[in-house]
Amino acid sequence: MDNVFIVPFHVERDRESIMPENVAGAYISCYAAADSYEVAVGRCLSALKADGLRVEEILQPINIMNISDWSKHIVEQWPDQASQMLSQKEFESSVRSGSVVYGPFGSY
Repeated sequence: MDNVFIVPFHVERDRESIMPENVAGAYISCYAAADSYEVAVGRCLSALKADGLRVEEILQPINIMNISDWSKHIVEQWPDQASQMLSQKEFESSVRSGSVVYGPFGSY
């Protein structure tokens, strides 16, 4: 599966959240490999809930990229955080195994 959907969300902290207690909410893009955006959104929703994040809104647009474009994508989207993101190999391994990868949190 070479399609990775990029699904943006507005989330807030829930109980036992991965977000620090001094953070009320965030905007985040989730990356999930899937055959359709419906499946990708479902995977993202499950991952966010498991990490103690309550979804306030699924944002638009939902985009798609080829799995091999990760390194280029993160340099274009987050040049200041690119070195802290997963490597191309780590990203591919993670999403191919069914995991959801989070982009940087834009917290408030």
